[in-house]
Formats: sequence, C-alpha cells, structure tokens
Amino acid sequence: MADKKPKRKELLKEPDEFITWSAIAVEFARSNYRSMVIGLSIFVFVGLLLLGYFAYRSHRQTTSHEILESALREYGNISILMDDKTTAQQDEVFNSLDKISKDYGDLPTGEIALLYSAHILYNKGDFKGALERYNRFQSSGLAGQSLGPLAIYNIAQSYMALKDFEKAMNIFEQLSKDVNSPYRREAYSSIARIYEMMDKKKEAAQAYKQYLKVFPEAPDADFVKAKISQLLAQG
Repeated sequence: MADKKPKRKELLKEPDEFITWSAIAVEFARSNYRSMVIGLSIFVFVGLLLLGYFAYRSHRQTTSHEILESALREYGNISILMDDKTTAQQDEVFNSLDKISKDYGDLPTGEIALLYSAHILYNKGDFKGALERYNRFQSSGLAGQSLGPLAIYNIAQSYMALKDFEKAMNIFEQLSKDVNSPYRREAYSSIARIYEMMDKKKEAAQAYKQYLKVFPEAPDADFVKAKISQLLAQG
C-alpha cells in the first residue's frame, strides 16, 4: 500500500525550519546582546591590533633597510689603510652599524649590521670584540639559514689572531673535513699557517702538502710549493 501523501493544509501547519531557526537566533541575540557586543568589540580590537602590528613591522623593515644600505655604502668606501682618517671613518661606520644592530636586532637587517660591525673590529685589531660579535651572530637567524659557515670561519680567524691556536685549529679541522663547506680550502691553508705561527716548520710543510693534495689546482699552488721548500730547508 502506497504511503499517504501529506495534504496541503497539513504542510502549512508544519513550522518553517528557516523561520524557526531565525526566530531562535533573534531571541538569542536579544538575550545575549551585551555579550555579543563585547565579543564583537574584542574581535574588532584584536584585528586592529594585528593590522597595526604588521604595519609597524613593515615600516621598521623599510626604515632599517634604508639605514643599513646607507651604512654599508660607507663601509664600502673605507680604505684598508689604517691611517688616522680611515680609523675615524671606521669608527663612524661602526657606530652606525652598532646602533642598527641594537635597534633592529630582531630583524635580518640588525643581524647583518652585527656581522659587519664585527668585520670592522677585526680590521681594527680588536679581535676580542670581533669574536664576541661573531659568536652572537652565530646564534642569529641568518646564521641558521645560510651564513653559519661564514660565522664559524670568522670565529676561527679571530681565535687565530688572538693566538688561541688550539681553539682555532679545532674549528679549522672541522671545516676541512666538511666537504660541503665553502671555506674548506681556506681551512686547510689556515691550519698550515697556524703551524708556521707556532714555529712548527715540519708540521706546517706537511699541512701545506695536504693542502695541495686536496686542492692540486689551487690558485696559489705555486706559492704553496715554494713555501713547502722554504719550510723544509729551514727545518
């Protein structure tokens, strides 16, 4: 037996689902008007705060880039000669970079400024100051992304300049074993130079030989060969 279809009058008597839910929503809004207004106000306030934060951060990024570009232009103009005029210029550029690193330390521009300020201290012979800044840069976001090997290499160079040969040697040996390190060749030659600085001529000659074995086509191969002969003759 077929199901009996509902009559039109019966359908009209049934409540409209849309109207029912609309009435419930209206009633809820009336009952919770204050809470809804507060909630909406909080939502708008948080949205405005986020927009303000992103606008402020964007402004800081733009401003820091402009200031850093100016400081790096001055950095590029500094002569490597350590005369009085150049020293004064280095101090001026260092102060600019140091301020950027402090004011924008949470941005990549501040991290770059920190790195270049370390370079200036190293060039001026303040190896302790340079080392402290290279170590700080090593924990930066840029070092973690791509500039980590550069930071490690500069730290080793600073130790070598400070004549802390053991620490420098340990780092250079690690770099020399890393086939992916962009400073592998420099690490091998630095190991040989450390032995020279320690007046260990035979070890230095052996280190230079190892350098040529790994990098037979090195651009300074002829110089290294002459250096080996000189060290063996002296030793």
